[in-house]
Amino acid sequence: MANSAIEIPFYVAKDGAALTGAANQMNFEFLRTISGADKSAAVPVISEIGGGWYKFSAAYGVAAFDAGDLVGVIDADKDGVNTLANAERYIPVEVRLDFYGLMRNVCTMTQNKLTGDMEIKDSNDATILTLKINDSTGMVERNPE
Repeated sequence: MANSAIEIPFYVAKDGAALTGAANQMNFEFLRTISGADKSAAVPVISEIGGGWYKFSAAYGVAAFDAGDLVGVIDADKDGVNTLANAERYIPVEVRLDFYGLMRNVCTMTQNKLTGDMEIKDSNDATILTLKINDSTGMVERNPE
């Protein structure tokens, strides 16, 4: 499977209410690897999801996400147009390999309402983990198979 992008969502509020229509006022104040390498030359584009939620995408192996985990800060009001307070304006973000690995491996989960058994499936709808519940007198046990 090719390296697909993951989407990292974040929320922005102004005076406690959802800030909408402000994606063009947002950019990364900085973006670095956790070892400190500057990745600001390849920052992702920020777009609006709706209701105060925004997102950016990253694919492992593609700049800026080509050297491990990333940390950064988004300036949600780069030109000061929305007059956000600093606590609302600067949004810390992270892109981690474990987020990416989980997204690529686990796409759906089903649970049987009668037995409680769960199946976790990959992007091809193949079961990768089954958790069965075995009733005993004093406890419910969940065992991976």
